Amino acid sequence: MFKNIVALVFAAATASASLYVRDTGSNPALRVEQAVANVTGNGVTGSFNFVPATGQTGLKVSINVSGLKQGLQYPFHIHINVVPADGNCTATGGHLDTYGVKTANTAYNCDKTKPLTTCEIGDLAGIAGNLTANANGQATLTFNDPIITFGDNKTTILGHSIVVHNPDNTRLACGNIVGYALKNPSTPSSHTGSSQTESDSDSSDSKSSGASSAAMSAALAIMAAAIAL
Repeated sequence: MFKNIVALVFAAATASASLYVRDTGSNPALRVEQAVANVTGNGVTGSFNFVPATGQTGLKVSINVSGLKQGLQYPFHIHINVVPADGNCTATGGHLDTYGVKTANTAYNCDKTKPLTTCEIGDLAGIAGNLTANANGQATLTFNDPIITFGDNKTTILGHSIVVHNPDNTRLACGNIVGYALKNPSTPSSHTGSSQTESDSDSSDSKSSGASSAAMSAALAIMAAAIAL
């Protein structure tokens, strides 16, 4: 009986994971359901997970970063360019600011109550606050950003990167934002978009993160049904 339950759980997880495909822009009909950025650099590792915010505009952002120093403030932003193969975070360019909110002649001050008019689209820390690590050097944060999307040309996060900064704003760690879509969406979506390609290792990690939630839910459901028999 136990062997049968294990087999059912494995089958459910495999089937659920196969529903997702890494969106490289080759099929505009794909519906992006999730995006993931795995950041690395200078002993820091972490993940940024993006999904549509329930009942709200924008995206829900979940962050987990390790290797930080306790008590320090670490800003983080979406940057314009992708991280190159050599991992150089400086090559990611400036913050994503397609509406030109930040200008040379005016002091920049992101007001999270007026994000569309006062915040750069990439200023995630301006909306949620900086990352602060605990005694283990880990920082976690979850928030809704009302601006960012998977689809609109001006507000999409796809094809860009995440940079975690030191307290002095030098660049500490970075990673590309990769979108994942359902292979066969049943309904049209406003979240259609594409993502920039990256290394095979990053792709594998991100794809696993993108499909894990759906796979686990299906697996647990089948396990519960099997145990009840």
